[in-house]
Amino acid sequence: MDDADLLERERRSQAAYYRAIAAGHPDSFVAVPGDGVQATVVPVSPERSLPNSVVYEAPGAVLECHDEIAALYAAAGVRAWTVWVRPGDDDLAAELERRGHRLDGTPAIMGAQLDAMDLEPRMSLDLDPVIGWDVAGAINDRAYGLEPGSLSTPLAGLTREAMPLLVARVDGEHVACAAFHVVEGDCAAEFVATLPQARGRGVAAELMREGLRRARSAGAVTATLEGSTMGQPIYERLGYRVLGRMRMLELRADAA
Repeated sequence: MDDADLLERERRSQAAYYRAIAAGHPDSFVAVPGDGVQATVVPVSPERSLPNSVVYEAPGAVLECHDEIAALYAAAGVRAWTVWVRPGDDDLAAELERRGHRLDGTPAIMGAQLDAMDLEPRMSLDLDPVIGWDVAGAINDRAYGLEPGSLSTPLAGLTREAMPLLVARVDGEHVACAAFHVVEGDCAAEFVATLPQARGRGVAAELMREGLRRARSAGAVTATLEGSTMGQPIYERLGYRVLGRMRMLELRADAA
């Protein structure tokens, strides 16, 4: 499977992911302000552009409905939102910056065919089969230095059925998590996080292997994700390759 195919699979999986997380809080919702443009609105986290995010199919459509998107977030009381600009969409990036958006990150789009990945277990995990998304959100808050509640509050209402979740314990403490959902044969990994005191032990990598093995058993044939600088080396060792980079272009109310 070539990079173009994997990129398209990642695009579809990312859109499905943002639809899924809107179920995490009763005030959250997904809007479609333009053709192929999807905006996830999470009023309970008004200062965080993740998860208040816009994804799209065609870059020109974002500009056509940009005013509608901004009004949508403003009406919901959201002060920060981002457009995930895909590789090569330089004209969109330039115009968004002209309209006040600022670069907030450049995560790597990564992908692989599951049958080419080495997913054999390296260690045993103490997985909690019961704990939910409130705990997984709190792990992400702490792991990425966010204020308490930044992700745990908007994600608390998610279920394991809506987005399969693995949470690992070390010495009885919940220290790492990862979510995996299969979209049209692609397994997207999200919310991969490990608390600082548990890093360097291979827990996150083993969570990835476990989740990807389960997805493969369920019929997935590819794996994609958006990798942070911290996570990218782990994913590359698992067999993912970099397909390109996103530009997260954030608009804050005080910059609009």
